[in-house]
Amino acid sequence: MTYTEIRPFPVPATVVMRSTLFALATKGAKLAAYNEETGVIVATLPKRLGLQKDDIIVRVRPFDETSQLELNAADAQQAHEIIQIISTYVTDGAKAEANANIQWIDMQKQQANRIKRKQLANKARNLIPGQSSAPSGETPVSPSSEQALTTTDQSDENALVEMAEIPETPIPIPDNPGVLVKNQQDRVIELKIDPQIFTDRTAYLTMCQGCGATVMKGSAYCSQCARPLTLEAVQPELRGNARKTASSSLRYSLAAIALNIVPLLLLVVPLALTSQTADSFLEAFAASLTPLKLGISLVLGVAPSMFLGWRGIVLGQRANWYHNLRAVTDNAGASKAAVGSALGWLAIYMGVAWVIFTVIALFL
Repeated sequence: MTYTEIRPFPVPATVVMRSTLFALATKGAKLAAYNEETGVIVATLPKRLGLQKDDIIVRVRPFDETSQLELNAADAQQAHEIIQIISTYVTDGAKAEANANIQWIDMQKQQANRIKRKQLANKARNLIPGQSSAPSGETPVSPSSEQALTTTDQSDENALVEMAEIPETPIPIPDNPGVLVKNQQDRVIELKIDPQIFTDRTAYLTMCQGCGATVMKGSAYCSQCARPLTLEAVQPELRGNARKTASSSLRYSLAAIALNIVPLLLLVVPLALTSQTADSFLEAFAASLTPLKLGISLVLGVAPSMFLGWRGIVLGQRANWYHNLRAVTDNAGASKAAVGSALGWLAIYMGVAWVIFTVIALFL
């Protein structure tokens, strides 16, 4: 089962073709077919230490100064990773040269490690009686006589340079290193970087961080995944969320304050109308407390009031978070959020006061 991804690019097809080829080389894929006239690239990507290989098929269709990329990969993650590298090269061509330098540095490290292993093997062979460091009948090859790279056409800037085998001595990094890619015969090919194709296009192109699509700079939304790309794109939504959150905070807090009327009407008002002094009021209040009245006051008044007050505080803090964002340029709803937070704390304190007052009355 293969996964197909289709992406438009606001650049010519040649740029997308070369960027795709370099992206596959960066991923370590082996090149099987490459034809710029038909726009087809076929490569294999090794997985699991080379025990498994996935086929990568790319088709690039030109449309005047734009193009469309169709990529067939093994899964969505693999396709997205390759497309993100392609978009990076299309947007900023200098990164292709940087990755090419990294490839040459990695090759030098591999050569240095192989030389060390060969030296250790020669030392071990010298310790064995009857063995020599160089086998008989074999003439050592001097570094000057080793031909590491052979160019097919020096007059072409985009000439392919073929490396028959990695030499024993380290190869110096050239002034203009190309991207190294392997063919199906495991022969390393150097692809020269054309500076006219791999240029810096960040002045008018940008890459979506969500899906890796290449879009025109200044676009409000990504044409592929509709992700907001500018602050102007999210300002209306953020302002609306700030106002809605502030209004909700105020409503929750007002409801929390209103619920305190339940214990007030059930426990205090009837006794306050009949009591003459504060002492007689406390005695009558303690005598009138019953489990039914306490349960109704707690379930219908105090507990919901404290919960709604806490909810009003949370929403007030969320509204303040929206207002602190740089994308929100006005303070619409800031006063409602402040009042909602204050009333929320007041509702919680009133609930705690009801509990303390009831406990004092019970133990008098």
